[in-house]
Amino acid sequence: MNEIRIGLDVGTTAIKAAAYRPDGTCVARAERSNKVLRAGPGQAEQDMEQVWQGAVSCLAEVAQSCDGATIQSVGVCGQGDGLWAMDADGQPVGNAMLWNDTRAAADLEGLVDTDRTDAIGRGSGTSLWPGTSAMLWRWLEAQHADVASRVATVFTCADWIGYRLTGAVATDMSNGSIPFIDLDARRYSDEQFASVDCEGLKSRLASPRRASDRLGGLTAETARATGLPEGLPVSVGTLDLAAMIVGMGLDQPGQTMLIMGTTAVVNILTDVADRVPVPVGASALHATSDAIIRIFAPSTGAAAFDWFAQLHPKSLGGDTPSEVAAKLNALVQSVPVGANGVTFLPYLNGERAPFVAADMTAAFHGMRSDTTKADLGRAVMEGTAMSLRHCFESHSGLPTEPVQLTGGGSRNTVWCQIIADIIGQDVVVSLQSDQGLWGAACLGAAAAGAGDAMSLVRRDEDTTTYVADPEKHAAYSAVYRRYEMISSAMRRLQKDLNSVKDPLP
Repeated sequence: MNEIRIGLDVGTTAIKAAAYRPDGTCVARAERSNKVLRAGPGQAEQDMEQVWQGAVSCLAEVAQSCDGATIQSVGVCGQGDGLWAMDADGQPVGNAMLWNDTRAAADLEGLVDTDRTDAIGRGSGTSLWPGTSAMLWRWLEAQHADVASRVATVFTCADWIGYRLTGAVATDMSNGSIPFIDLDARRYSDEQFASVDCEGLKSRLASPRRASDRLGGLTAETARATGLPEGLPVSVGTLDLAAMIVGMGLDQPGQTMLIMGTTAVVNILTDVADRVPVPVGASALHATSDAIIRIFAPSTGAAAFDWFAQLHPKSLGGDTPSEVAAKLNALVQSVPVGANGVTFLPYLNGERAPFVAADMTAAFHGMRSDTTKADLGRAVMEGTAMSLRHCFESHSGLPTEPVQLTGGGSRNTVWCQIIADIIGQDVVVSLQSDQGLWGAACLGAAAAGAGDAMSLVRRDEDTTTYVADPEKHAAYSAVYRRYEMISSAMRRLQKDLNSVKDPLP
């Protein structure tokens, strides 16, 4: 079969492209690093032209590898939120400000304290954070009004790449969801723009469309730069997380996907929006269906394991990270459920779900003179899994159907079993790790008329299912109560600690 569909994923730290046959076989892949610029405190930016050139380079490499094949389409996904601004001539208005930029944190705190974000919470089911377009637009207008006046279009990353590929302006339902969408009406809300004085931003945003829609055809200039055919169909760009969910074949309420990456993410598909002033987490519309994706993103996931494993790697034995991890896993398996009374709060980078507390710190609780390294290692793995359960418990309760797990942590078999036992539900792990690219590729193929995206993503995958142990789950329910009590107490204590100034420099 000589027909090829291409997926392009423009992430915060890496840009990837892959070419697939219709059966899901990957025949070519390219990757480039994506540089984050730190121009000042709290600032996270990227050079929009450099990001585009990285995407061009990846596409050119994949195109060369597929020379002679029939290229069917390109599908695009990328990092979400932030502020990617373009002027009337189609040129970047400075660097893109990213989703993890915090320069508007103080402004946001003031809005929250005066209840001015309540309309956004009720409408979009999302709690604002500093790196959303709303807060960054407010910052730009307040600090650089002259620059803001030159902005004609505000994109997300995937929108910017789609524009450069085709010359067309669009955003999809998932990228358009945060923070101004009315989840019931599926369109922007004037009340939400007005609540945070962002009326000037509305005219600069594209109305949301399905990610399986055709955005346009590849321009002649881009065709020359990449070696791909001019006029090649390109789909409306989508959020990387939404593409991953499509790539996993998920589009119905009740389905759940977990990511145990450097950070963790709990994604729950639902048909009910959290219409409250201050929701927990964020909400995004599904790329192709009417489902709502409830997104809870604890700040620390697999990074906690890496942190602990590298504290004293020589004492664990092993010369490589994988050998150290294997040694630590062996130790952890010798420890019973509950880590012999040790609880780990995984707030190494503060916390953002199921509660927001940038000042929270990680901690071990319950250590004694006989506490071992194995106890601590198991507590770390249990603590990060408990944060996932905490997200479920804060939303609608534990899942009632098997969940899919991806990310670097999904390759740790011991951790996968711990997660299954803690949430009380089977955990399904695919050996494939390219669901975002595959989802984007199938959205592109759908835009080219090849069929329904959710049908196109079906492929044979080797999976491993970790079956939840009912007895261990019952034991973990008591451990979770301990975890949640300690977490709540530490959040209260942290507020008092913040008022105490450390005399040391």
